[in-house]
Amino acid sequence: MDHSDNGHAEHGDIHLPDPSIWPLAVGIAALVLGAALIFYSRDRDAAFAGPLLGSAVVITLLAAFGWAYEDGRMKKKAEEGAASAREARYTQVVTFAIPEGQYAAARASDGIINRLEDSNNKLRDLDGFQDMRVIASPSETGPSQVLVETTWADREGLATYEETRSTMLDLLSKDTDQVVSGSIQVFDMEVVRDTKEVAFRFGTGALVSTFGALIVGGFMVGAGLSLFQSENAGGGGGGGGAAPRAAGDTIVARNTKFISGSTIIAPPNVPITLKFDDRDASPPHNVEIFAGSSQGGPLLKGCTAGCADNGEEVHTELKGGVRIDTFTFTTPGVGEYFFDCVAHPTQMQGKLVIQEGAPVPGGAAAPAAAAP
Repeated sequence: MDHSDNGHAEHGDIHLPDPSIWPLAVGIAALVLGAALIFYSRDRDAAFAGPLLGSAVVITLLAAFGWAYEDGRMKKKAEEGAASAREARYTQVVTFAIPEGQYAAARASDGIINRLEDSNNKLRDLDGFQDMRVIASPSETGPSQVLVETTWADREGLATYEETRSTMLDLLSKDTDQVVSGSIQVFDMEVVRDTKEVAFRFGTGALVSTFGALIVGGFMVGAGLSLFQSENAGGGGGGGGAAPRAAGDTIVARNTKFISGSTIIAPPNVPITLKFDDRDASPPHNVEIFAGSSQGGPLLKGCTAGCADNGEEVHTELKGGVRIDTFTFTTPGVGEYFFDCVAHPTQMQGKLVIQEGAPVPGGAAAPAAAAP
């Protein structure tokens, strides 16, 4: 039956990629990045929101780069494999047996196995030589079997070796004490398929170490970027002519906690205006400042505007909804004064620190004393 024209189109070889850890790494990195973006969008004022997002971005980029590099390596390997499949290679296999009780002597420095291994160095200068392997199967009872395999790029190289050099067969035939008589066999063969190349695989320890290094490195990058952004927002570092950093004047509430402004610093006995930025639509929040350093007791007095019921006690109105309230009061004497939210006193806490020479919240810092 003639099958030369069966109506089917010819298809090229299909390359299946080797096992790789990188697709899993990219998937995990994408999940981490998504979670970090959600957290950052909900609470970007948190201290570790920026570092977390930075580390997630670094992990994702490195995982994507690793996958791209691995994919390129696999494609190159496939091309090399296809090229080598078109170029036939040849191998010579020599098998022999070592007499019972002589295996240790054969492995000694002057033994037959050691001499065979040393011949590898002499073969390397021959055209076409590629590789040599010596495989032994020791046996406590009976002869031990040994296989010597040499691989050549072409038949001409193997033929030249057999014609011009002292071969494995010549070496074995001279050693009658460590080679069983009549056990030597020689096979010249063509290599049809070579599967010596194996895929690179991560061990568990390497995988954990790699991800640990990526997380730590990314977190450090994110922390550095967050610090840089914070310094820029505050007017930069020292240096001649740099503007002094402004003192914080805003208490920010989100997710039922003070995420910013939980410590307010101000000078004594001056009127200051603070802002309460409530970013929760519900439940209701407010700010109340106590007359002492601990929670409880009377509230601080001296409010002149923006306080609940237009009273003198320093506390804003308790209400829900996203908003910014402002309130003005005269600061007390030097010391620390506790403040909280009346509806969430254990979750939302802060302190007002009164110091001599401190900057006025919302204004420039007091100028530093001149150097003598």
